Amino acid sequence: MVNGILLLVDLWLLGGLTLALHRISPRLGFAPLIVFIGALTVLIQSQLGVFVKPFPGFIMLISSNVLVPVVVMAVLLLYIADGSVSARTTIYGVLGISLFVVAIRLMYRAHLSLPSGGNFFDLPIDVVAPALNVRTILASLVAFAADMFVIVIFYQGLRNGFAHWPEWLTIGLALIASLWTDALVFSLISDLGTPDFLAVLPGGVLGKTISALALWPLAAYYLVRVASRLPTYVGSQNRRTFDVLSGSLNEIKLALVRTEAALEKSETERRQEAAYFRQISDHVSEALWLASLNQTQAFYVNPAYERIWGRSAASLYADPHSFINSIHPEDRERVVAALPNQSKGNYDIEFRIIRLDATVRWVRDRAFPIHDEQGQVYRIAGITEDITERKQAEKQQLELAVEREKVKMLREFVSEVTHDLKNPLTTFGLKIGLIKATTDPEKRRRHLEELGLQAARMGKMIEDMLTIVRLERKGEAALTHVDVHQLIREICAEMQPLMEAKAINLTLDLAETAPQLQADREDLARALANLIDNGLHYTPQGGCLRVETQVADQSLVIRINDTGIGIPPEDQPHIFDRFFRSINARAVDPGGTGLGLVIVKKIVEQHGGQVDVSSTVGAGTTFSVYLQSGRTES
Repeated sequence: MVNGILLLVDLWLLGGLTLALHRISPRLGFAPLIVFIGALTVLIQSQLGVFVKPFPGFIMLISSNVLVPVVVMAVLLLYIADGSVSARTTIYGVLGISLFVVAIRLMYRAHLSLPSGGNFFDLPIDVVAPALNVRTILASLVAFAADMFVIVIFYQGLRNGFAHWPEWLTIGLALIASLWTDALVFSLISDLGTPDFLAVLPGGVLGKTISALALWPLAAYYLVRVASRLPTYVGSQNRRTFDVLSGSLNEIKLALVRTEAALEKSETERRQEAAYFRQISDHVSEALWLASLNQTQAFYVNPAYERIWGRSAASLYADPHSFINSIHPEDRERVVAALPNQSKGNYDIEFRIIRLDATVRWVRDRAFPIHDEQGQVYRIAGITEDITERKQAEKQQLELAVEREKVKMLREFVSEVTHDLKNPLTTFGLKIGLIKATTDPEKRRRHLEELGLQAARMGKMIEDMLTIVRLERKGEAALTHVDVHQLIREICAEMQPLMEAKAINLTLDLAETAPQLQADREDLARALANLIDNGLHYTPQGGCLRVETQVADQSLVIRINDTGIGIPPEDQPHIFDRFFRSINARAVDPGGTGLGLVIVKKIVEQHGGQVDVSSTVGAGTTFSVYLQSGRTES
């Protein structure tokens, strides 16, 4: 039992080594594999080995049962993967080595048989150089030649005659057939007519069968799954059954010459292609680069990369982190987070770099993975393009679009202002004419009062228009801590005279916690004052005005509710338009400018909030101001 297990271990080790040597042949050539096969052949012909009895009635020669199957498998491997010439050359080489070993053994035997022959220890000649059995030698050579030819002929015959059979089955049957041939041919020549024939033959057939079954999975898996992907793989398609016998030494020599010429031509073409690629990469404006999968090593950058980055290729090769260090600090985190997408083929990102001369450039970086023969990503190739000019053009276009929008808004604003200023100016001219024409002091007093009201209205309109212009041109607000409750109390105190004159009941329902709002105090006061002033103006005598605040989830809501005239539903969508005033508002206060709510909306939006309205005609109006979360501090 132990001998059987040891036999399997020997087969798997030697078989695996054979497959590994063939696998590396595209890089190192066949020299390692051929040397290995030659070594196995020397061991076989040296007749080194042991006879064992795994169980009564069977005798196995461990040497041939281990070494011969591995050599035969190697011949089949070369035949399938590399063609008839490779297999034929190997077969002739194995037979040549066998004959050479036999010749050397005969030569040493002849030296020892001479009268002057001898050895250092004066051992008997049969101990130092055992006598050669011509019948055994012949049997070994013939059987060895037979099984090497049988395995490839039997395999190709099955592939041609039974193409529908799976490849792995054909490989296994060819191994068994060749090793049975080895056992039978050797026994027929060596032991036929002797008592050893029947004693050794069953054990030899059994041992070779076990060897074939042990090597079968290794050979089948390698030939079907691995060797078929090699660039030099030939396969069994369109090949004659006996093509391994159809060649000659001249054909082998010619094939070798052709192979050498093809390799030289391929190398010449490779050099030319490399030169062409170098010329292209040196003259393109985009940067080409090749790096390791984890971006820890740069293998190649072209001159355009040096021009864009302002760094030498040598410095990039020496410091793998120079790529990351060159990225603008504001973009670095975003780029590093996107780097894993390079191996997926969806890496396309724009960012800024800082060159050694401190200039900032915009680049567009794209990358795609390079796969090895097993389909695994092992390199990342990329293209980097300088897009600074494009970014500058986009910025200029954006600025131009903003300026055009400002011009458009200014034209609309001027048109609206001109229309609304014509009426008071006309009134000024008319009233001045009436004052000049009358001598009645009472009439002159009334005309002057009306002129004063029109001047105040014009002043208010101009002030509101200037405020809108300032808000539209205003950049980021200068925010400070504002106590909203204190601000509301101050505004209501300023308007106390108007409340008393109209007997309006003011209710302040402020949250328990006074929110410290980050805001522009002057602008926020203007917005709240406009809303409270509107509530007072459009609430009849003896009405109510309620101001309340709510703080929830670090956000602030300010509501201003009145019991005034209300806003018709059809007018509510337009109340934040410039110069718009509803019909009932004009009836109550003809002197309004229609800009107060526009100012409110702009100020609230600049503070990251929003304002909305709900109203019922004759019942009152509620304005709600919402300031976004993150702008309040409890």
